[in-house]
Amino acid sequence: MPEEPVPAPADPDARQRGRGALIGRVVLGVASVVAVYLLVQRVDFADLWQRLRDTDPVWLSVALLFSILPVVGSAAGFLAFSPGRIPFGQITLVQLATSFVNLITPASAGGLALNVRYLTRKDVPVAVAVAVVGLVQTMSVLVTAVAITLLLALSGRNMSDAPHVPWLAVAIVAGVVLAAALLLRFWPWGRALFVKHVVQPFREAGPELRHIVTSKKRLALAVVGHLAVTLGFVAVLAASLAAFDQSAPLILMAVVVIGGSAIAGTVPVPGGIGAAETALFLGLTAIQVDESAALSAALLFRVITFWIRVPIGWVALVVLRRQNAV
Repeated sequence: MPEEPVPAPADPDARQRGRGALIGRVVLGVASVVAVYLLVQRVDFADLWQRLRDTDPVWLSVALLFSILPVVGSAAGFLAFSPGRIPFGQITLVQLATSFVNLITPASAGGLALNVRYLTRKDVPVAVAVAVVGLVQTMSVLVTAVAITLLLALSGRNMSDAPHVPWLAVAIVAGVVLAAALLLRFWPWGRALFVKHVVQPFREAGPELRHIVTSKKRLALAVVGHLAVTLGFVAVLAASLAAFDQSAPLILMAVVVIGGSAIAGTVPVPGGIGAAETALFLGLTAIQVDESAALSAALLFRVITFWIRVPIGWVALVVLRRQNAV
């Protein structure tokens, strides 16, 4: 009698991938519901529609066009420090997806985690992926600090006008780092895990990381990318003011954009909702912009640079999930 075929054993990796895909779809669905809820709760659509009706359609189109520049600049800045070959179009989708993720996480934590996740899906060790994202953020802070110093000097303002350092947040971060260092020093099992998952991957990827941070072309691309982000936001704010027949010196608007972003980043609320709009409004009124126009321009700026990106970011995240990129 012929023997019956023995069924092939189940592939544990395939089962794990299926479970991960199911969890990813559930998380994406929950995040979508939360995002819609926050959007409905936070935005006064009647007031927003009334203000948008008063805008100049030409300048509104210009603002929308300039809003592409920060996305491209952010992707270029990330690409500059990424190891290996990464498609520019795909990393641009990741930067768009961070707008949706940041809506449901405080202080852009979701966007940072998404970038780390993307690199790990490209077979980059977790420790190296975290280091790359850290390099991107460090370069962004350095470029922004130099830019705001030069802008304040050119505008004739005192350095006291610059955003103050959030010393409480710095102290909390320093305390966490110190506690982690003490834990690794006196806990053998934790030290072994640290060596296995952090030190060893860094040793293996050391030459590639050194090449990244010493490459003049990569550093130049990073600087240009981060400058493009800042200039794009300034251009959007200038066009938003022009849409309400208002204007201000570009240098002062750059200070408002950078300072407002720094202030909103220190407030632990999802997407900087409320804090960003308030910081922009106060900054514009401080440079002698009419209060009504300042409020309208601040809301229009946030709609173009954040709220419009939320549904686009959701679509980008869905596409990346289907590509198994995150």
